[in-house]
Amino acid sequence: MKKILVPTDFSPIANKALDVAVNIARYNGATIELLNVTVYPVQDINTYYSLYGASGVSIDDAWKNVLTEAKTELDELIAKYEDVRINALVDESSDRFIDSVLNHKADLIVMGSNGAEGFKEFFGGSNSEEIVRMASCPVLVVKGHKETFEPKKVVFTVDFTHEQFLRKAMYHLPFKDAELHFLYVDTALKVVNYAEIKEKLQEMADRLKLSNCKFVIREATTVDAGILDYVEEIDADLVVMYTHGRTGISHFFRGSIAEDVVNHASVPVFTFVEN
Repeated sequence: MKKILVPTDFSPIANKALDVAVNIARYNGATIELLNVTVYPVQDINTYYSLYGASGVSIDDAWKNVLTEAKTELDELIAKYEDVRINALVDESSDRFIDSVLNHKADLIVMGSNGAEGFKEFFGGSNSEEIVRMASCPVLVVKGHKETFEPKKVVFTVDFTHEQFLRKAMYHLPFKDAELHFLYVDTALKVVNYAEIKEKLQEMADRLKLSNCKFVIREATTVDAGILDYVEEIDADLVVMYTHGRTGISHFFRGSIAEDVVNHASVPVFTFVEN
């Protein structure tokens, strides 16, 4: 892994994501690109005039000041981490924040999220949800409940159709001495042979040369509910899963289990889009 992208709006949860990215960069020897997307207020000219109009400052000069302040804040954040190479990037955009993030190529995106609920989730969802769906690289979504990112209990959600996301997680993240929980959620949509499932889980762990593993089968009405309940039960530190990255009408009607988990989990979630 060479490059980690960390989008920031300078909020506490974004700063926490940077802390996590720094830990991973130390582990992998990667470079971090710390990105602030500053959206030009095309739709908010009235706000500009209420703030700057009376002072005689032109909107162009006011905008330059905004960009300069963003670069200064980035530099102040970077100064805290002298042992990791971090590049400051300010994107001047009139488009969506998400598009600007996705236009930057990286091996891993690390970003903070407080999730989304209610009407916000139904109509728009969180930024992290859409980035998880659209990104072509793995995404680690950091939540605010854990003080440090030192995964000791990691939940891998499996359905035996995808394994590459497990290898990606092993490659990107520090799992030293972690207890690995392989979770299969039974939603009663098909007949499940529990003995056969556990045998498959063991075979998968053997192929990946993993030890210190637990194999768990849980019954639940939905896969995401089964994952979230198990994560809470064992007080997990991280969830690892893949997503189909659905878009358009397919996503609207079927949704994504990974996106639901990202929005509602209280711990970080590592996702990888598999085609």
